[in-house]
Amino acid sequence: MLCNSIEYEANIELKGSDLIEDSLVHVMKHRQTLLESEVRYYLRQLLEGLRYIHAAGIIHRDLKLGNMFLSDSMDVKIGDFGLAAKYETETAKVTICGTPNYIAPEVLAKRGHGYEADIWAVGCTMYAMLIGQPPFETVSLSETYARIASNKYAIPNHISSRAKSLMKKMLAPEPRQRPTIDQILNHDFFASGYIPLSLPPSCCHRQPKFVLAPSTR
Repeated sequence: MLCNSIEYEANIELKGSDLIEDSLVHVMKHRQTLLESEVRYYLRQLLEGLRYIHAAGIIHRDLKLGNMFLSDSMDVKIGDFGLAAKYETETAKVTICGTPNYIAPEVLAKRGHGYEADIWAVGCTMYAMLIGQPPFETVSLSETYARIASNKYAIPNHISSRAKSLMKKMLAPEPRQRPTIDQILNHDFFASGYIPLSLPPSCCHRQPKFVLAPSTR
């Protein structure tokens, strides 16, 4: 689930393979929005890859649709570690970095940031897949930053309550209020929703049709 190669002083090296050029940005250009089942499929792989990165002591700091690449078998590969940094518990990172629509409020405020900033970006990514654009996007960069700072965004009524709940948790303004990766994967959005084992390449261009087995209850 990782692509590109990056080395740190601690001899941490992340590598990946089977990368193709298309990212989820290309998928979204064709599809506009995705089904919740597709979002679960992509997000679960993103989160599992992110767990590996965090376990290695690394903050990605630029998670977004454009850095989620797809393999030939439609597996998610996390790419572009150009802004990644080694996390030091004693001194949280204070550099403003990342893509404007996905930047966490603590990054903007230079309060120092850690793994929670990546969780915020996952929340923005989930929102973009379901709704078609990041939650704080505007035509003005200053207005986008103002909305991030004030946590001003809206979730359309057609989005399920489970999806709304998870996005709100990941987009909590205070980093400590955001869920861990395990808590996200155990959230009702994943626990009670259908997650396909695979997706056909055709879903890059059109909505897939899922045939679910009838309930035995």
